[in-house]
Amino acid sequence: MRITSIAYGTRGDVEPALALADELQARGHKVRTVVAADSAKLVEERGLEAAPAELNIKELLHTAGGLDLMESGQRVGVRRSFKSMRRLFDEHSPGIMEHAYHASRDADVVLSGFLSNVFATSICEKLGNRQISVMAAPIVLATRSGPATLSAPRPGGASIANLLLYKTVLERVDWGLTQGPANRFRTALGLPVQDRTAYYKQLRQTPILRGVSPHVVPHPSDWPATVHTTGYWLKPVEPDWTAPERLLEFLDAGDPPVLISFGSMTARDPRYTTKLLADAVIRSGRRAVLQTGWAGLGTSSMPKEIYVLGAAPHSWLLPRVSAMVHHGGAGTTGQAMSASVPAVAVPHAGDQPYWGARIARLGVGPSPIPRAKLTARRLAAAIVELTTNAEMRHRAAVLGERIRREDGVGTAATLIEHYAGGR
Repeated sequence: MRITSIAYGTRGDVEPALALADELQARGHKVRTVVAADSAKLVEERGLEAAPAELNIKELLHTAGGLDLMESGQRVGVRRSFKSMRRLFDEHSPGIMEHAYHASRDADVVLSGFLSNVFATSICEKLGNRQISVMAAPIVLATRSGPATLSAPRPGGASIANLLLYKTVLERVDWGLTQGPANRFRTALGLPVQDRTAYYKQLRQTPILRGVSPHVVPHPSDWPATVHTTGYWLKPVEPDWTAPERLLEFLDAGDPPVLISFGSMTARDPRYTTKLLADAVIRSGRRAVLQTGWAGLGTSSMPKEIYVLGAAPHSWLLPRVSAMVHHGGAGTTGQAMSASVPAVAVPHAGDQPYWGARIARLGVGPSPIPRAKLTARRLAAAIVELTTNAEMRHRAAVLGERIRREDGVGTAATLIEHYAGGR
C-alpha cells in the first residue's frame, strides 16, 4: 500500500507522524512523508521518504506574524492573534496545498492532520484516494465531553454547553481561518465550493485516529464510530544518538535535575526569557537542564546549577530527570506523561492551554502558567511543588505505567490497514 502522510508543522507535529510511518513501513507499506523543508532531515534520518515543501516553519515563527502567534490570546489580544493566523494561512497555504496534492497523486491512502484536514479532503475527493485523519489535537468534532473540548465551559464532565461551544464558536473560528484558501484550492481542482456545514459533514464520515491515551483524554461516547482514540504514537530512543560527556557528568553530579524545554516556541527577547528561567531555578534550589529550542535560550555565562543543551531525544532524557517545564504541546505532554514525569506547562499558543489544564486536572502537575504571566517566583514555586509533592509524583508514576502498556502505534497502523481495505 502506498501512503502519503501530510505532516506539516513543528517537530512536535512531525515526530508522532514518523513513529506511525515507521510502523507502517515495517509492515511492508511504502510511506512518503510531506513536511516543511526544515523537517526533511528528521524524516530521512529515520530511513523514510521525505517530500519537503519550500516552507520553513522555524523561519516563519520568527517573523512578526509568527511571534504574534506565539503570544496568542496573551499580550497581543485574541483579535490580533486571529488576524495573524489568518494572514499566515492565506500567505503560505496555497503553496503547501499544491505541494501536498502532487505528493499524493500515486497514493492509495492520504494521512492528514489537524492543519491539513481541510485541504486533504479536497485532494482525496479529486484523486479518489482514501483519507484518514491522524492527529492528537483536542479539537476533532463537536462533543458534550469536557475533557475532549478546547476551552470547555464544563471541563470536568459531559454538558450540552460544551457541544454548543464547539458548534457555535470553535467550528466557526476553525473554518474562518481556512475557508478562503481551501475553497480557492477546490476551485483550482475543479471541485464545487464548500461551506462549513458540508465540510464538517464530510469530516464526520472520515476515519479519525487520535494519537492520545484514553487515560489522558477519555474517548467521548457521542462521537461517530469512525473516531478512535488509539494511545500515543511514541518512538523509541534513537540508537545512533550519543549524549555529550558533559551532560552525563552533570546528570551524575547531583539529584536528577528539572528539564526545561519550550521546543519550537520562539521568543521576542531570548535573553530576558533565559534570565527569568535561570532566576526561577536558583530560587527553587534545584538543578536544571535547559534546552535551547527554537527561541535560542541559554547563554555562555549560566549558573553552575543549569546545563544548557541543544537538541536531544526526550525519550532518552526524560527518564533521567525529576520533573519538566514545557510549553504544553500535545507531543511533549504525551512524552512526559508516558515517562511518568510530573510537569507544568507554560502555554504559548494554540491548544497548549488545553494540555496544560489536562495536566493539572489529572493531578500530574500544577496549574499551567500562561507565557504572558510567567515570572521567576511563580515558576520557582511550581518547580518546588513538582519535586516535593509525593502524591503528584505518585499519580504521574501510575499514569505513565498505564500509558506504557498501550500500543498506540500498533493500534493506529492496524486501523489504517482496516480502513484502506487491507494491504
